[in-house]
Order: sequence, then C-alpha cells, then structure tokens
Amino acid sequence: MLRVVVKPGKEKKVRNFYPNLYRDELEGIPKQAGVAEAVAADGSFLAVGYLDPGSRIPFRAYRFDPGPLDRAFFLARFERALRKREGMGQSYRLVHGEADGLPGLVVDRFGEVLVLQVRTRGMEALREVWFPALLDAVGPKGVYERSDVEARRQEGLHERVGAVYGEVPEVLAVEEDGLVFPIPLALAQKTGFYLDQRENRRLFEGMVRPGEKVLDVFSYVGGFALRAARKGAHALAVDKDLEALAILDQVALRMGLKVDIRHGEALEVLRGLQGPFDHILLDPPTLVKRPEEIPPMKRHLVDLLREALRLLAPRGYLWLSTCSYYLKAEDLLEVARRAAADRGMRLRVHGLTYQPKDHPWSLHVPESLYLKTLILQEDAL
Repeated sequence: MLRVVVKPGKEKKVRNFYPNLYRDELEGIPKQAGVAEAVAADGSFLAVGYLDPGSRIPFRAYRFDPGPLDRAFFLARFERALRKREGMGQSYRLVHGEADGLPGLVVDRFGEVLVLQVRTRGMEALREVWFPALLDAVGPKGVYERSDVEARRQEGLHERVGAVYGEVPEVLAVEEDGLVFPIPLALAQKTGFYLDQRENRRLFEGMVRPGEKVLDVFSYVGGFALRAARKGAHALAVDKDLEALAILDQVALRMGLKVDIRHGEALEVLRGLQGPFDHILLDPPTLVKRPEEIPPMKRHLVDLLREALRLLAPRGYLWLSTCSYYLKAEDLLEVARRAAADRGMRLRVHGLTYQPKDHPWSLHVPESLYLKTLILQEDAL
C-alpha cells in the first residue's frame, strides 16, 4: 500500500470524515497511483483511499479505519446503502458518491436494472473489485453505464456508455406514483430520470387545483406537468430536448391526459408567452461546475425569473431549483429579490426544500448537498 503524508493542520478535516485531500495539503506526492494510506505528519493513521497523482484531488478517502479496499469492504458498503433505502419503492438512488462512502460512484436503481456512473480514476481502477460486490449485494437482472459526465473527462477518462452486465432493455419503464415513463437509456439525460425531484413533484401535485394553469419549464419528460394534468390543471411543458418531449407526449396519450408542449430555449419561449399561470416551475440543468461560473449563472437566473414573474398570476406560486453545489440557497433568494425588484413585485417564501433521503446529505461533505428548491408566492398587499 502506498503512503501519503498530510501537512500539519490539514489532518483535522480528514479526522472529521472529509474524504478529499488536495495537492497543496500533501507532502511529496508519490508518482504512482494506487490504494494508499494517509497519515498525519506525526505518522498517526488517518484514512485509506486511492492516490491519483494526476488528479486535481490526488487522494480520496474510502475508509477512516485501517483495512483493505477489497470485495468484502465494498459489499458491506453496498449492503449499508441498501438498508438506508429500505421502504423507498422500486426506483431510487442506491449510491450517492461520498455521502455513501463511495467517492466517484453513483448508482440509480430502477427495479431490477441498475444505471451507474463512474466519475473518478480511483473508482475506475477498482472496478474489478467493487463491481462484483455490487452484483452480489443487489442481484440485478442488468446494469447499464452512463459514464459520460464532465467530471470523468476532467480525470482523463474515456466515456463508457452501454450495458455492462446482464439484460438491459432499450427502453426503461420508470414508475412513479402511478405514472410510467418509458425512458430510452441511450438518449437519457444523466442516469435516466430525475429521481431527486420526486418529493417536490409530490408536494407540487398536492398544491395544484383543477382548472389552474401550470407552466413547467425545463420539463424533461414532464414529471411536474403530467401530475398537474392528472389533477385537472391546464399544463404547458417547455424543453429543448425533443426526445424528452416525445416521451411526455407518449405518457400523456396513454393516460388520457392533456399537456401542451413547446419546444425551444427556455428564456426565448418565456419571452413569447402570455400569462397568467398559477404555478411556474423552473428547473434548469447544472450550469455551474466551478465557482467562477456563479456570477453569469446568477444573471441568467435573474433573466429567467424576471420573465416568469411577468407571467405569474396573483397569489401564484413560482418554483426555482438548482442542482449545483456551488449555487446556495442564499443565491436563489438573492436572484429572486433582484428579479422581483425589476418587476416591482412582492413575494413570500412559501418553502425551501432539499434533495430526498436516497440522495443523502452528509454533514461532513458539504458538496453532497446539491439540490435546493425555492418556492415563492406572489404576495401583493
């Protein structure tokens, strides 16, 4: 096992279960990659993880007790993840990276099919150890890989997309509260379906009333719009992904629901619409992956919100989500205040929600909190 020495003072974060050590926090990084033990300057043990000298995060901790990163270790990790998700139904996130003690790995479960993403060189190098353990723990019929994210490219890894085990259908049937979405895995965004918005979709459906008008922007396959239509509301879905809109239309036809569809860029479509809408949902994709991207993204969100507020009905609700760690709840509140000021509108904070329990938020890993949703209501005096 390789050995890395952590600079004095930097060992505290590891002892508080933070898994990442950066280049300037290590003394003399070895040139070879592999499983490594991190120790403090006084030689005391800190963690076992994977050392990758070429990564922007050279050391990622997998365990904070001495021991190997073998099949038994990974099997215990997967079994722990399964226990934490007991009672969550057939579709959920099974592994949420560092928050589940498995840096660089994301696994979503859709019944008997798993969809996974490998984001780091360490998890890629350990594939022959952890993948059999995953099969032992879950016993899936098939596994599909969607390792085509920017984080993987930053690690210098090639994309891997396709079936990697067993039988995987070309179209995955994802059921959520009576709605069944046929998701073609080869065309899907991320790992196929935005499971992290499940609780928000349920909350939203409980708030919608028959006859109301709903605008679902960045709708993907229409998880919000279809629920609105099911409640008897008039729903309009907006997205630039034609394949996703085709799936929405297919689900609506099968269930006898009516959802209007508009294809195009969100801001351009918003500028051409006339309101009012009782509920407007804005759930843009992850556009902030580095801190320096925050200011332009906030300006973009202000532009989106300004147009959405123009369309909002009296006492209507506006939902704004971000799936970026770098955009905080405070940033959402700030852009909402700026857009409201531009429109001369008064708003009330109806609620602030976070990601569901199958996407755990570790106290010790701030980056594990990524999804924030601000729910605002028009509040004229």
